[in-house]
Amino acid sequence: MDTDMLHYIGHRLYNTEHWKEMKRYLVFRARCRMHSALMDEVLGFFAATPERAAMLKGTPAFAEQVTRAFFYKGSGWQDRWDLIRGHVEFMERRFQPEALRTLYAETDGRTNTGGRILLWQEESDGKPLHMDLWFNAGQRKEGCLSLVLELGDEALYQIMFWFGKSLTDPAKDAVWIGALQGTPNGSAVIKRLTKEFFGYRTKNLVFYGLRNLARCLGMDEIYAVTNEGYYAMNHVRRDRKLKTDFGAFWKECGGVPCEADGRFFRLPVEEYRKDMSELKPSKRAQHRRRFARLDAIGAAFDASCVRWERK
Repeated sequence: MDTDMLHYIGHRLYNTEHWKEMKRYLVFRARCRMHSALMDEVLGFFAATPERAAMLKGTPAFAEQVTRAFFYKGSGWQDRWDLIRGHVEFMERRFQPEALRTLYAETDGRTNTGGRILLWQEESDGKPLHMDLWFNAGQRKEGCLSLVLELGDEALYQIMFWFGKSLTDPAKDAVWIGALQGTPNGSAVIKRLTKEFFGYRTKNLVFYGLRNLARCLGMDEIYAVTNEGYYAMNHVRRDRKLKTDFGAFWKECGGVPCEADGRFFRLPVEEYRKDMSELKPSKRAQHRRRFARLDAIGAAFDASCVRWERK
């Protein structure tokens, strides 16, 4: 096992000048020793190419994610490593090397957070309203990538996810959502944006963005974690409830419980839209305007993905 690399990774992850962080570092090293064969495989995978080596140096969380009970309830060491490897291999196949460098290699050395890829932007109330791809190390427990919706510098909603395989057809790719998170203090902004998008909620807006990303990548399915499957259920008391009811929202978005794995919902990539004949005449103008805004977002995602996808 490459102990020098583990030393580097551990000191990038934990500020060992503080005792609590030193304890976390020592636990990390102990876990790696206990699963040395698997960690050899992890380090060997990232050492196989200069691009992957740069990703691991820039995003040491990839190694930590293997060693901790992240992503979803009941994930094992091999499960987590298969997930990370599959995500990285998908990114290598479908995205330009520049995108991987931006997201994972050229990271902030203090926060271990990568750069951003802008997918859509408009102006709202004199500020840029935008959706970006990025890897936020603070959200590493729920995924390998995030889609964040921000107004200016204020994060409104973000979806943490990874790229994996479909359960209905292992030959196909799918998006797997580990969490959906909103701002705790943006109710006034959320209400204004909902009105601006003709009654379309901001939470739906960020999920619509993820649906467009999946569509641009040619995917047919999205899987989203249930309350019971959320990674933190590995640790919390049974009588403690999550603040967010994931299942209720996934059902609103057309999701159904996944028969193959009850920890997830299965959702269609395409959002259902009512035909104008199904709507009251008084609502049709509002929906036309809403659909026009959403179609413009879809077109922006198309243009962005063409730029960043591997030819």
